[in-house]
Amino acid sequence: MGKTRVEKALDILQQEIVLWRAEGTGEVFADLPGMRFYPVGDPRFYQWGLRLVWERSGDGTVLRRDEWQTVVDNLRARVSDTAFPVFVRVGGVPGAVFWDLGEGLPVVRITGNGWDLVDKPEALPVRFRRSAYMHPLPVPDSDAKPEDVFLIRELLNLSGEEEEKVKESLLLLVGWLLGTLNPFGSYPVLLLKGEKGSGKTTAARILKGLVDPHQVLSMAPSRDMKDLMVAAYWSHLVVMDNVSVFSQEFADALCRMATGEALYLRKLYTDYSEEVVVYRRPLVITSVVDPMTQPDLIDRALSVELYRVPDTDRKPEEDLYARLTELRPRIMGALAHLVSHALKETTEPQFLPRMADFARFVWRGLKALNLGDAFLSAYEKSRGMMELSAVFDDVAMSVLVAYIQEKGSFSGTAQELLTELEGFAGYTRQKPRGWPGSPVALGHRLARFKASMAALGITVNYHRTRDGNIWTLGLGHGQSPYLEGFDRTDSHSNPQAGGVALPYGQTHLREQDDEAVILLPREKGQLRAGLV
Repeated sequence: MGKTRVEKALDILQQEIVLWRAEGTGEVFADLPGMRFYPVGDPRFYQWGLRLVWERSGDGTVLRRDEWQTVVDNLRARVSDTAFPVFVRVGGVPGAVFWDLGEGLPVVRITGNGWDLVDKPEALPVRFRRSAYMHPLPVPDSDAKPEDVFLIRELLNLSGEEEEKVKESLLLLVGWLLGTLNPFGSYPVLLLKGEKGSGKTTAARILKGLVDPHQVLSMAPSRDMKDLMVAAYWSHLVVMDNVSVFSQEFADALCRMATGEALYLRKLYTDYSEEVVVYRRPLVITSVVDPMTQPDLIDRALSVELYRVPDTDRKPEEDLYARLTELRPRIMGALAHLVSHALKETTEPQFLPRMADFARFVWRGLKALNLGDAFLSAYEKSRGMMELSAVFDDVAMSVLVAYIQEKGSFSGTAQELLTELEGFAGYTRQKPRGWPGSPVALGHRLARFKASMAALGITVNYHRTRDGNIWTLGLGHGQSPYLEGFDRTDSHSNPQAGGVALPYGQTHLREQDDEAVILLPREKGQLRAGLV
């Protein structure tokens, strides 16, 4: 008795494929000729396998759906114990980073000794999950130099600023882009902020196009966190366009996405089977306003402001993307050199801010250009400014800052503090929108803004006693060494010399003469205003 159609198909397929499991999930994949990796249940594997069987069978065999399902079940049963970690676009093992160029293309392997191309699956210790809508990347330019990474300035709108601020913004963008190629660390959320016509959306799409081009260049904000999960499942770099407001739930989801998220789901058509999706992705958000008011998200964010492009300088997107295509191999080659330097470097920076894995990786990479410390300074300054903005945008916290400025300290319950602040601001009957409605709400807000207050030189402590929960606030002296750049001593920062006087009770203390207002501690325990 001859072999069945299913048995013939299995013999043909197993001559061409290598089966393996994904680490952590056990999902069965197949290595196909031409550097292709498909789950055996993927429609693309079905189309490829169906055609292969038809061509090799000799009798024009076309498997029915039920026969193909039997083939897939047999493949899953025959898979060995071989397992590989599965990544999207950027992966790695200790000492090496792998950058996937796309379907049927080689993979860039980066080590401390440089980079090369891998065009055989058996030479890869990792595998990649590829979306059907993923776009290919070109091979990096082997003649590129590390400083060529700054060619991205030709693609982004950084005009309208002082040259020093342009360099700082460019350094932040280069550092963040370099950090997206670290498969092991966390990724700060990049906020591109600017008025209408400043090129925010185009800038975000260009950044994505340099690392992870895709048919879907950006997505709209969604209230359903599963939409964000799906985007992260198929893309390494996610862009959310025109975000105006964050709910606390959404901000929490972005925090988890920056540092690593695991989501438990019930498998469809089952009662108890579980499915776990784990993701950690670089995220770009564009906005006209400053939507980040949650201190925990600010701690995981980096902000760059763009300015409106003059009509005389505006370029068609077609021309801009043509230039991107031209420059991308050189920029990619420069990034590969910087990643190699980051892997080779073993020294440690003197100071590491939040998102320490990201900061250290970028610091080590940019040491190749002697810009490691400059990046950390710009990164901490950006985060510090967002913290200050969050305080000034919160009606209760801005009143609290003015209260501590005048009184020097406070110790008591949340109820006593709430009463003090309402009396201090003159809110006897009607409270402004956003004012805490209860002592518990004020306590929660104090806990969330504790780190932001520390950036202002205000200490916030909490302890339990027999008489109740006591909050202690006062003027401190310690602050991050990278916030020292805020301490300007020109005439603007001295109220007695014609500088800025800070009224209390305002929700926007940072918009004054089109400059950013900040509060800084004086040696004698008083707060003063400064303009940056």
